[in-house]
Amino acid sequence: MSSLEFSTVLLVFLLTVILTVYNQRQASALRGMERLVQDFVAMQIRDRRTRHIEGLADRIDPLEWLASQASSELDTPVTISEVMRVVHDIQAVELRTSSGQRVIVSTLPKADVMRFDRRLRAAGKKKSAAERVASFASRPLLGKSRWGWGVQTVERVMSQANEFFDIEASAVAERLGLKWDKPSRLWFYVVKS
Repeated sequence: MSSLEFSTVLLVFLLTVILTVYNQRQASALRGMERLVQDFVAMQIRDRRTRHIEGLADRIDPLEWLASQASSELDTPVTISEVMRVVHDIQAVELRTSSGQRVIVSTLPKADVMRFDRRLRAAGKKKSAAERVASFASRPLLGKSRWGWGVQTVERVMSQANEFFDIEASAVAERLGLKWDKPSRLWFYVVKS
């Protein structure tokens, strides 16, 4: 290898080292800018959410909000006329629509609500009169079907709703006497009566 070839290889090697160091410094600066922009966006989102929370409990109508969420994926929109009962055991609320349907809203999936219903049915088979009366008073949420047939399920997820979904859901739950703790998902079970 001649000295000219050696010099060329050495120059290419030095240029590679210089470019690598320069690119790493530039990449580090870009990562810093990315973090800065992400922090700025997070701060704006936090500010928007804080402004939205102020007075939300007084502004939001629970029945109207729940009706709009349930209607978003149904063929015909529903209008909720009354709260039938609040079930604290599974943090659910049972509502009646103006068309006579029942809507159960819960943070739990259908399998968990059906498991709760099965426990209620089993409690009704006990011998004690008090247990049978208590079981009758707390009828199953999803109706008489053991498999949940005849129940239309609407799942609302925060990522598909809006950025304030969890805050609004918590305010609605608070007004209804429930503790949903900013849920990212709600299930609406529409039961034909």
